[in-house]
Amino acid sequence: MSALELHHVVLADDDRDHGLLFHYVLKKVDAVRSLSIVKDGEELINFLSDHTPDLLFLDLNMPGKNGFECLSEIRKQDKFKHLTIVVYSSSTHMTDIQKSYLHQADLYMVKPFNSFHLQNALESILTMEWKQQQSDCKYYFMNNRFVPFTSQSGTY
Repeated sequence: MSALELHHVVLADDDRDHGLLFHYVLKKVDAVRSLSIVKDGEELINFLSDHTPDLLFLDLNMPGKNGFECLSEIRKQDKFKHLTIVVYSSSTHMTDIQKSYLHQADLYMVKPFNSFHLQNALESILTMEWKQQQSDCKYYFMNNRFVPFTSQSGTY
């Protein structure tokens, strides 16, 4: 699979304003995609028991189960082995980026400052060549560009 064939995208984010902006920009980028928004980790895990999305954008700081707990729980299930998960967080801490990759996130995206940057990020992410992305060098998306990420020890 090169660029993702997306029919159903899920956003897990407790911030209603981020959810509304994400929905607006995603529809602007590609009107045929379906978007579901869940407000916390518990709701996400319950939602995933009945649905198998094509792509998940996962906030780290949510009430109840945080993003790391959700990521760990999701990756333990064979059903979601091929689910593409983009951590979608306001955190720019390298420890959060590293921990996301340790928990098998496919990409780490820092929440953009405005709708223009979000649109650019979504256009880039939705057209990525995901097989090529699975290399020894991980990336994160920040300040409207991809930045290579390598931990200090060289491993994730």
